[in-house]
Amino acid sequence: MNTFFKMLPGYFRFLLGHYLLGVFYLFLFRVILFFSHNIDHPIADKSWSLISKAFLIGLQFDTTVMGYILALPMLVLAIASFFTYNNRIVKVVHVYILSLISLAFLIAAADIPYFNYNFSRLTAVIFKWASDFGIVSTMILQEPTYLIYALAFVVLYISYVLWAKKILKSQQKPMAKSKLFGKIGFAILGLFLILFAMRGRVDSPIRINHAFFCNNAFYNQLGLNAPFSLLKSLKQSGDIKIISDEEAVANVKQYLNLNSTEKPNWLAREIEPSDTILEKNIVLVLMESMSAQKMAQFGNKENITPFLDSLASQSLNFTNIYSAGYHTCNGIFSTLYSYPTVLRERPMNALKINHYNSVPEVLQKNNYYTIYFTTHSETFDNVGGFLPANNFNKIVSQKDYDPNKVQNAFGVPDHILFEYALDEINTLAKKDQPFFATIMTVSDHGPYIIPEGIAFKPKTNDMKKMIVEYADWSLKQFMTGAKKTEWFKNTLFVFVADHGMVVGEIVYDPPLSLHHIPLIFYSPDSTLVQPETNHSLGTQMDVLPTTIGMLGFGYTNQTFGVDLYKEKRPYSYFSSDDKLGCIDHEYYYVYRVNGQEGLYKYKEFNPENLISLYPEKAAEMKKYVVSMTQAGK
Repeated sequence: MNTFFKMLPGYFRFLLGHYLLGVFYLFLFRVILFFSHNIDHPIADKSWSLISKAFLIGLQFDTTVMGYILALPMLVLAIASFFTYNNRIVKVVHVYILSLISLAFLIAAADIPYFNYNFSRLTAVIFKWASDFGIVSTMILQEPTYLIYALAFVVLYISYVLWAKKILKSQQKPMAKSKLFGKIGFAILGLFLILFAMRGRVDSPIRINHAFFCNNAFYNQLGLNAPFSLLKSLKQSGDIKIISDEEAVANVKQYLNLNSTEKPNWLAREIEPSDTILEKNIVLVLMESMSAQKMAQFGNKENITPFLDSLASQSLNFTNIYSAGYHTCNGIFSTLYSYPTVLRERPMNALKINHYNSVPEVLQKNNYYTIYFTTHSETFDNVGGFLPANNFNKIVSQKDYDPNKVQNAFGVPDHILFEYALDEINTLAKKDQPFFATIMTVSDHGPYIIPEGIAFKPKTNDMKKMIVEYADWSLKQFMTGAKKTEWFKNTLFVFVADHGMVVGEIVYDPPLSLHHIPLIFYSPDSTLVQPETNHSLGTQMDVLPTTIGMLGFGYTNQTFGVDLYKEKRPYSYFSSDDKLGCIDHEYYYVYRVNGQEGLYKYKEFNPENLISLYPEKAAEMKKYVVSMTQAGK
C-alpha cells in the first residue's frame, strides 16, 4: 500500500490526505451530535445496524462536501502539474482548503445545539435573524452549553490544521519530471474522482431524501451533513410553491366556505353579533416554549406546571391546539393576526410592513386600547415596527424596565415582566376604556436564569425543568395580583404558547411536542367561561376569532382563523421551516421540502410510515396543509 501511494503524484496524495482527514473530522462532529442528543432525548431503539447505516450514509454526504471543497484545488493542481511550479501554489491551495474547512466545521458545530433544541438541521432561516444579530450573539455567549460546542470547533479545527500541516510538508513535490501520459492520466483520474465525490452516489446525485432509510426520526436526521443541508436550503431560499397559487386559494375558499371573489378581500366573511355583547377586557398571555407535554393534563408526571394545570381545570380548556410555527415570531404573528406560518417566511421582518385586517383592528374599532408587553428590545423580531403598524397603541419593551433588573440577552425575567404589566394595566383600568393586553413571556428560553432573592423554590434540580417551574410560578404571581384588582372580574384571560418545545423521546420529525400547545380561556365571570374540556382541532390562528366570538362582537373576518365554538376544522396544521405538518384525531401527515412524505398513526406512537397503505388520506391532508399555508403568503 505504501508503495502504491508513493507512485501517486504529490498533489494527488496532498488532496487525498485532505479528503481522508476531512471526512474523519466530519465523522467526529456526527459522533458528538449522536451522544449530545442522546443526553436530553434518549434513543429507545439503539440498534447498531441502524446506527452504522446512518453513519455510512453520513460518509456519503461528507464525501460530497469534501468533493466540493477540493474541486477547485484539484483543477488548479492538475493543470499546474503540466508545468514546473514551486511549492507556493500548493501553499495557496492549502490555505484555500483550510478556509473552507473552517467554515464547514463552524457550521457543523453550530448545527449540534440548534438540532438538539429544534430537531432540525440548520437551514437558511437562521439568516433571517441577521437584523437581530446583537441579541442572538449575546444569547449564544450567555448560554454555557453553547460554549462547549464552540470549544469543540476550536479544538477539532486546530488539530485538523496541525495534521494538514504534516500532509503539506510530506506531499510538496514538483511534477516537472513526470511523463506526459502519466500527468494526463492522473489529471483525468483526479477530476473524475472529484466529480464522483461531488455526486455522492453511483446511481444518482445525493439528495437529502437519501438520508431517510428507516422509521426512526433521529437516525434519518443523523446521516445528514450540516453544511450540505444549509447550502441546499439556501439554494431553495426563494418562493417555494408546491401547487399553483390559484389552486391553493380555490381550495381554501372551499375549506372556509368563502364566496368573495374580490382579490384583496377574498377571505372576508361576515360574523354576525350575538344578542348580548360583552365588553370585557382581554389579557392574552403568550407563554414561551410551553409545550403541552410539559403539563400534567397531557401526561407529564413531574408536576412542573401545577398552577397552569390547576387553572386549566377551572377554565375552557382546548386540548388539540397546535402552533403555526416553532419560532416566537411565528407565534406572535399567527396568534395576533390569524395568518399561517409559511415555511421559512418571517412576515414581521419583511422590508415592507403589510397591514392585516384582523382582530386587533376590530378591537380598536370597538374602542379597545391595545398594548403589547415584551421583555427584550422591541427591535427583536421587529415587534416595535410591525405591531404599531398593525393596531397596537403601545409597546412595552426593555427600555421601559429598570436597567438593573435586566438579566440576560432577552431582558428581564418573567416575574418582573408580570409585575410591570400589572402596574401598567392597573393604570389603564382607571380609564373609561376596555383594553386588550398581550404579554409575551421569555424565561423558558435559553440562556436560562433563575432570579435570586425571590420566594420561588423549585422542586427539581434540572435547570430545564426548574425554569418551567419558575415560569409557572410567575404566572401564579400575576394572577394572584390580578385577583386583587377591580378590573379582574371584568376580564377574559387567554393563555397560549408561542410554540412548543422538543420534550422527551422523539418519535416523529417534526416532533409533535414542538407544536402541540395548551389553549386556556379563564374568566371569573361564570356566565362567560365555565369549566370545560374541548377536544376540537385548532391552531393559534383560532385564538382571537374564538375570543371575539365569546364576547359576541360582529365583524368581518378576513383571516385564516375560525371560531372554534361555531366551526370545526377537519385538520390542524403547521410549518416547521422546511416541513409542513397536518394532523387530525388519528393521523399525522408530514410534507418535507427535502425529504420523504410521511403518514403516521400518532395516537399509537407508531413510527412506521403508512403513506403507501393510505395514499388517499395522505393526499387529502397534503392538499389541506399545502393550500392553507401557500394561500397565506
